Amino acid sequence: MTRKKRRVIKPVKRVLPKILRCPRCGAISVKVLKQSDKWVVVCGSCGLKYEKALTSQEYIDVYNEFVDAFNEGKIG
Repeated sequence: MTRKKRRVIKPVKRVLPKILRCPRCGAISVKVLKQSDKWVVVCGSCGLKYEKALTSQEYIDVYNEFVDAFNEGKIG
């Protein structure tokens, strides 16, 4: 007697998006750029811009700070 072959199910790795949503205009056109001495978050649609000193954070953390700063009224 032979055994049935088991199907191997590979887990799908989720990847964070590189182009994000703008809190002001709602367009999916925000890019987070890492320059030599700072992080720059720029919306390609409305031109909303945020700059932060370069730290050891990931780009998604900088984007979240950008959204928080916009919601608090610090930029905009």
